[in-house]
Parts: sequence; structure tokens; C-alpha cells
Amino acid sequence: MSGNTVTRMQLVELLRLRDSGEREFTLIDIREEYELFHGYIPGAINFPLSTFEPETLVGDVILYCQAGVRSEFLLDELTAQGFSGIKHYSGGYIDWVSQSARGG
Repeated sequence: MSGNTVTRMQLVELLRLRDSGEREFTLIDIREEYELFHGYIPGAINFPLSTFEPETLVGDVILYCQAGVRSEFLLDELTAQGFSGIKHYSGGYIDWVSQSARGG
């Protein structure tokens, strides 16, 4: 696991800190709009990969997609372009839902 990867447990804590005003970051769901039918992580904004404009990124960002593949790809691309403060949730929405269903 790289330093640019966030686990579900870490994301839950970061969201708690953000909600309490102790931490600032943007959670970005890079899935396409049709993929949101099944849901999304609360507090995320949708910015589909197909229309993603990296120059609009401000501050710390956590990316996620369905299973972590696209968000890792985008993270690598942005890092190569010199962007910093960007991480990705490796499990993606699939992990979020499965862990939630198990009470995690």
C-alpha cells in the first residue's frame, strides 16, 4: 500500500474529521453519472473521469471509483504531472458498500 492510498478505515476517520471541521479535503467520485445509480459515498462530489479537468483541483483530494482501478490510474497520471496532495481510496465504492453491509 503506497503513501497515496487510503483504506476504508482511514477514509471513515478523515470524513469524521472533515465533518467536525478538523480537516479539509475534497472526496471525488470519478465514476460516470450512470454508475451513481447504485449510490455513492456520502460527502463526495461526482467528477467523471471522462470529463475530469485536473486544473480545477484545489487542496487535498481523495479520489475513488468503483473498484479502485481508475482512481489509481488517475492518481498516477496526476502525480506524474506534478500534482500533490492527492490520494485514492483503493477499495472504491464496492469496498465501501461491502464493508458497510458487514457493519465495518
